[in-house]
Amino acid sequence: MSEFSVYDHMMAEYYKKMSNYTLPLLSWEFYGEDHTTLGFFKDDIGTLKKITKNWQFERNYYKEFVEEQSVIVITNTNLKIVYASQNIEKMNGYSPEEVIGNSPKMFQGNDTCVKTSSEVRDAIDSGIPFEVSILNYRKDNTPYMCLIKGFPVHDKRGKLINYIAFEKAA
Repeated sequence: MSEFSVYDHMMAEYYKKMSNYTLPLLSWEFYGEDHTTLGFFKDDIGTLKKITKNWQFERNYYKEFVEEQSVIVITNTNLKIVYASQNIEKMNGYSPEEVIGNSPKMFQGNDTCVKTSSEVRDAIDSGIPFEVSILNYRKDNTPYMCLIKGFPVHDKRGKLINYIAFEKAA
């Protein structure tokens, strides 16, 4: 075994001179988790870049997905869903394909607060951002509290073209 100690010493000296030091195995684990997360949201981020290219609205969608763990829902001016992020299914059981073309009211039910719904409607009608917690229902009809941050979206000429909501199960 002593013949390997010379080799080990030589390699240690070689790596000391290099600008890139080896990283602990745990660092690769963190990198791998981030890489996997980015891969999960890659399609959503690409789609959002296409949808939002003419918007006056700026947001860090990666941060919304990864750090805030938000579901992103975009409606047209008639309040029909035109986009829902893939993670909506984890929050309420609906796939993006199932919600597109529907109104966000599809998530409401018997015990959804009418006053809160009215506040959202008033904010939308006034063209102002809103933040509410509302009782919504999953596909299997189980209730959950949903924190919604909604914003009107204008194109670069100032015309209202969409609404965007960042949602989380609370």
